[in-house]
Amino acid sequence: MRTVYLVRHGMVDFPGGKRRCIGRTDLPLSEVGRKQAEDLGEYFRTRPVEAVFCSPLARSVETAKILAGGRFPVLETEGLAELDMGEWENVPLCDLKKELESEPLLGEGREHGLMRMDHTIKHILSHTQGDVVAVAHAGINCCYLAGLTGHPLNTSRALTQPYGGISRIIVDDRGAVFAAESGRKPRISPCDRECRDIWDHYGTPERVRLHCKAVAQQADRLGRALKEAGYYVNMELIHSAALLHDVVRDRKDHAAEGARVLTREGYPLVAEIIRCHHDLEHEIINETSVVYLADKWIQGEQEMSLDERFSRSRARCGGNPGALAAHERRYRQARTMEEKVRNCLSGLRTG
Repeated sequence: MRTVYLVRHGMVDFPGGKRRCIGRTDLPLSEVGRKQAEDLGEYFRTRPVEAVFCSPLARSVETAKILAGGRFPVLETEGLAELDMGEWENVPLCDLKKELESEPLLGEGREHGLMRMDHTIKHILSHTQGDVVAVAHAGINCCYLAGLTGHPLNTSRALTQPYGGISRIIVDDRGAVFAAESGRKPRISPCDRECRDIWDHYGTPERVRLHCKAVAQQADRLGRALKEAGYYVNMELIHSAALLHDVVRDRKDHAAEGARVLTREGYPLVAEIIRCHHDLEHEIINETSVVYLADKWIQGEQEMSLDERFSRSRARCGGNPGALAAHERRYRQARTMEEKVRNCLSGLRTG
């Protein structure tokens, strides 16, 4: 069994900070992009990699060199270059009028990109024996991953490929190639600065950010108390999920939408906590239940009891029987989880 780690380069230093559609336009990494490359370097520090291959474009070369850190050879490979974006090249994303299935005129089509990338990966595998890293680009990576997974090629851009994200490609002993994991960041959760960047990118309102900060403080306290009581919880995961649980609070079904956002950003574990922060699926004590309870104990930026919180929210149900039944179910669920946590903290562990 061999692994090809298919990596997207770090964030680009766009002139004026305005994101553009770039294929062959050669831009360097931003400060954030270099930090993402350092995170990749830490991820690969203990992994037995034979070599790092990269696109000849500057953003890919810089990512590869930082990632390798002098431990692995870095080999530029033309076949890993990004798709030529034709008429879209260097156009600000906000000015592009395109659908998911659109392709630019005079650019490189996705079918050609898939064939080029498939040939390149096969060539790399035929000239190496161990695990390798291939640092490439979102467009060409998505074409290749669509080919491996059976995802429709004409909507390949829907696949997850965040800056500094990793996709694991497994090659079995018969030479069969398949995608084992797609587009996740090297760390399981974003740091505070990355959380702020995600807020900015998705336009999280200031009032929601203040609520999320209050929930994060509450979740941090609860997580530390559980650890002192002998329960293992990941504090970094708790903190970042609490900061981002309402990242798209003003959208319909914001928990599911927030989970999709964090999946696209490359943080599937954070996404799962966000998906369940409104309605728990399992009444067990873990990072999800910590964020869930912390959110229930905070209204706006104010701490309050479950009884007070649910008393206030009940009024919004009006006389709707379905809404009242759902409200009562959520109240009972929250009380059950709160009681279980209190028993644990008092030394009476249950469940």
